[in-house]
Amino acid sequence: MQIRKAKGLGALALLSAAALAIAGCAPGNTAAPSANPDDLNSLPSTAWVRADAAGVQDGGTVTLAVSALPVNWNTLQIDGNEADTNDIADTMRGGPFKISENGEPVLDENYASSAELTSEDPQTVRIQLNPDAVWEDGSPITVADYIATWQSSNGTNPEYIPVSTSGWDQIESIEQGENEYDVVVTFSSPYADWQGLFLYVLKASVASDPATFNTGFTSQAVPSSGPFRVSSLDTTGGVVTLERNPNWWGETPKLDTIVFRAVTQDQQGSSFSNGEIDGLYISASADLYQTAQNVAGAEIQASNGLTWTHITMNASSGPLADVNVRKAVASIVNREQIANTANSPVGVPAITQGSFVFMPGQDGYTDQALPYDPEAGAGFLEEAGYTQEGESWTKDGQPLELTVTVPADTATNVQRAEQILADLGEFGIPVELVSVPVGGYFSDYIIPGDFEMVTFSWVGTPFPISSTESLFSPVDSEQNFTGITDERLEGLWEEANTELDPAARLETAAEIDKVLWEYVPIVPIAPLPNVYAVADGLVNWGATQFETIDWSLVGWAAE
Repeated sequence: MQIRKAKGLGALALLSAAALAIAGCAPGNTAAPSANPDDLNSLPSTAWVRADAAGVQDGGTVTLAVSALPVNWNTLQIDGNEADTNDIADTMRGGPFKISENGEPVLDENYASSAELTSEDPQTVRIQLNPDAVWEDGSPITVADYIATWQSSNGTNPEYIPVSTSGWDQIESIEQGENEYDVVVTFSSPYADWQGLFLYVLKASVASDPATFNTGFTSQAVPSSGPFRVSSLDTTGGVVTLERNPNWWGETPKLDTIVFRAVTQDQQGSSFSNGEIDGLYISASADLYQTAQNVAGAEIQASNGLTWTHITMNASSGPLADVNVRKAVASIVNREQIANTANSPVGVPAITQGSFVFMPGQDGYTDQALPYDPEAGAGFLEEAGYTQEGESWTKDGQPLELTVTVPADTATNVQRAEQILADLGEFGIPVELVSVPVGGYFSDYIIPGDFEMVTFSWVGTPFPISSTESLFSPVDSEQNFTGITDERLEGLWEEANTELDPAARLETAAEIDKVLWEYVPIVPIAPLPNVYAVADGLVNWGATQFETIDWSLVGWAAE
């Protein structure tokens, strides 16, 4: 299983510790050719089996795996920004916009009858909420919830710890229009990706108080505004059960219940084989791919993805504080080999990730990466003041040694780290693998900065320019785990986020990529197509790049 961090749609999301370890790879240094990004055109944006309501059975249960239960159910708070948590939360939420198969935001009439840009100077958005839309306790979803969510995420109150302030900090005001269902949003400066802010909001009672926002939902779910709600939470057994939300106003969900079980990566294949779970996130695991192929009736689905693996370096102190050491790491690690070993065994194209902002195939993608070139890596180390003595690189008598922190029991993450270790070790830079508990991988190590190098995966969004900012700027961003920034970035991102002309935005985004490759806080490795195995008969759920899952339609095919 991989560990992923999820991007909220104003921010990137982490894959859970088990989800973060996406690529499966073995140590080795032989270069392998990577596929052309155009090869991704052979994969669809959504690969699940579609069925309309008449084609789905009424009733039944779907059981899915997560690597761990949420440590915080508030996905707008930094500790709740994990992909597994977002996957569970998606069954219980929605908002004025959902994302179509091709990645475009479209109106979700369950939540709003309209959501439109009514003025460009100042930029003003007007949202007419659906008066039938309510929280699970029956109270209406109103402008008060939008105001509270904005105030919790706009950065003006330092007691809140949001995932990201991007976009929210450009809102001047949110006010009631003609009634409590009329939301008027006025921006202080243009914000091109404004739809991404309104995929869901928090109940005012959750967002109005910093303590409640930050820690009030570590052991209980936030109130549902979707077709399902949590009916039981077994933290000891690692099971979350959701039932139909009796106050859901939309089409009655097909499923009676949804169950999420915490299952380690090592056990997920056998759980799928035994029928204990109905879907399997294969990612780049050759073992899981082979297991799924032997399950009768199971369908293996592959779509383009938004997930990318990387090496994040803590550059706040130690050897990695030197940009030339970071450039050396980027030049010595064989990204092509990692991509090839990860993707080829599961039947999907193997390509490297050459942009910090865009995925291969997205409009604006250009590959500006430092190439695999150990000789250039030696030059960077010499510029940093290191000399080669025997098989080691030393500076002021101290050998250059590094560590990479990995979550225990997540084979794909460990295997990718072993590839990094092998490449750097063969070059003369010993790397120690530090294994830590899966459950605290982010909260106890990555977020506090207790690491030198880590390799997990970021899950992108349909809004790549604005959502990527928080990974690099400002230095104290809750998602900037590198400990550094470049002073040029703030102005460039402000320019990109306020530019409404698409072509001009792409030019600015290219400048952002150029700056990032100049100081290399992260080494992008490879994009990961979404590869899933789905139980026979499960419809409207599976591999997708962008599309919002309609949980009222997920279920078992009618006979």
